[in-house]
Amino acid sequence: MESRPSIQNTLLTVINEHIFHNWGQIMHTPMKVLIAASNELPAKDEGLEALWDRFLVRMVSNCIECDASFFKMIKGAGGDMSELAESLYITDELYSDWQNESKQVGVHDSVINAIKNIRKILAALEKEDGNQLRYYISDRRWRKAYRLMQTSAYLNGRSEINLSDYLLLIHSFWNDVECIPNVLNAFTSSISDTVLKGLSKIDKSIRQLMTPQKQTAQQSTPSRINSDNNDFAEYDYFYYLVENYPAGDTYFSKWDYAALTNQTRDGVRYYDSKRKKNIIHTLVPGRPFDAKSLNATNLTKVNIQRCQNGAIIDGTPYAFRRKAAHPTTNSELLQTLPVYQRVSLIQDSFKTCVEKWEKSVTAIWTDCDNIFLSSNDLALVNKMLKDVNEQIKTIEVKLNNVVMMIK
Repeated sequence: MESRPSIQNTLLTVINEHIFHNWGQIMHTPMKVLIAASNELPAKDEGLEALWDRFLVRMVSNCIECDASFFKMIKGAGGDMSELAESLYITDELYSDWQNESKQVGVHDSVINAIKNIRKILAALEKEDGNQLRYYISDRRWRKAYRLMQTSAYLNGRSEINLSDYLLLIHSFWNDVECIPNVLNAFTSSISDTVLKGLSKIDKSIRQLMTPQKQTAQQSTPSRINSDNNDFAEYDYFYYLVENYPAGDTYFSKWDYAALTNQTRDGVRYYDSKRKKNIIHTLVPGRPFDAKSLNATNLTKVNIQRCQNGAIIDGTPYAFRRKAAHPTTNSELLQTLPVYQRVSLIQDSFKTCVEKWEKSVTAIWTDCDNIFLSSNDLALVNKMLKDVNEQIKTIEVKLNNVVMMIK
């Protein structure tokens, strides 16, 4: 692909703008497709990166591997080609219709999820590769790739891009021959990512089911005196809220509570006109209560002592409001259920996961007739399907064994 810069610039102008400058004369080129061939890929630092990037679909053509195709080639009569019937010609009008109608093709959710996955995978590969741009896909290339998928779906008679169209991008998203295996793995991983994550969660639930749960200190002692008061909600940094106090919302000094014991002490309840709150403080012997400095009105003497999770005020125990509990995850909730219920939920999750996967496989890959996918492309898919099915069988055996053990 060695050429002078002037030739490269001329080619880029033809490709991008469909214009050819011929000795000062501008000629419009009615180019529909550009096909090029080379015995080698562009070498680095030769200025061919821009030209190389313009070729959306890249195919490595090796020797014929299939015996049937090989003997068909060597026994062939040669390069004589019969003239095509006019009905097979792609006219300008037909080409324009294809262009306009293919732009109306939508995209299935499974493809959107796969695209999200492949973007993450390729970004991780690029970072791991030292940002050499071997796995970098520009937004411009993504836009062209989307049009490629739309065209594939349209010419296959569909109104929506599916994963068979998405798989064609394995021929568009490699920049270096050495990267091809990683790109192929990335695409199959992006397709099976959802089901494999689902199976992984189910496998984890099965392992947790078979692992004896250690009782934590909090579980073994359901009620205890909270020494550090970390469970109490704090208000204005200095107070706890007394739940269900007859005088309405009433706040207890957190510093007083830290020093409180099981022995009854004198205290005072008052209304703080500045904070607009009912507050309870303990009275410290030898230190007079300064109502003025505390903006205190409606003073009432009370007796206070510490109790579990709160305080006893005038002989009646009151709890302090606690912090909001952290949201319980599905995994945590599952651990609280009886074993037979946990197994039943895991079975339901497994069934749903497998049914979704098999539905997508049946709809797309079984008897896949995408006219643009080669046998090698489909072999790649079949290997991925086989790997997922093995994972499903492994989880199914584990789950059946657990069911047998609890019967």
